[in-house]
Amino acid sequence: MSFQKGKEILELNNFYKRFITSVFGVFFIVLGILYLPEIKILIFQNSFRIHPLIIILVIVFILEIFFQLKQNKFSRKLSLFLYLFIYLLFFLHIIFLQNTFENWKHIFFYLLSLIFIIDIFGYLSGKILGKTKIGFINNISPNKTLEGYLGSILAGTMWGLIILLIFNTILDINLITKILLIFSVIFTSILGDLYVSKIKRIIKIKDFSNILYGHGGISDRLDSVLPSFAISFWILFLV
Repeated sequence: MSFQKGKEILELNNFYKRFITSVFGVFFIVLGILYLPEIKILIFQNSFRIHPLIIILVIVFILEIFFQLKQNKFSRKLSLFLYLFIYLLFFLHIIFLQNTFENWKHIFFYLLSLIFIIDIFGYLSGKILGKTKIGFINNISPNKTLEGYLGSILAGTMWGLIILLIFNTILDINLITKILLIFSVIFTSILGDLYVSKIKRIIKIKDFSNILYGHGGISDRLDSVLPSFAISFWILFLV
């Protein structure tokens, strides 16, 4: 019992440290997006805006993959190259979002906050209430529970709707589209997390790197963010 109690205290301390790291990370991203000047690139006589933070993330993301290829013999598989290709395509959608919508910063912050809430409440629900393991994903992510996912869905839905209903100017879309957007982000976040967990199991690693305390590398933190931004772009673009 004393061992279990010590383990729970350690996990709680790690959660607090991870939470503080997340807050500082979000704070850094917000300041960067607001105050760093955009870079304009001319391609085929068309001007594109790219935020320097996006360029930094892409560079670090690619370096983490090449680090694994160099240091980890288990990583030299088609699945990792496919992962790199897919997520670089997802990166492009952030640039599309930036160059398609004038209020892209509002959209960016809204999506980022929604993904953050989904992640943090999924973790808390799983740790506090989690009892029911999900059999078909047990070999991908054995710590995931039904209660954790329900916490993610409930918290994400409430947060997403409250913010969009209170701050109507963020997205001038109808209620049905708002609900579609929220649930698409929720389920894409969940699937993105599972997909990257599967890749890490295939190449036999826990984290892509140790850049972020308690979170692993940039690749580990972008698992839900990039696919969620991609699906959001297409929903907003097509409506």
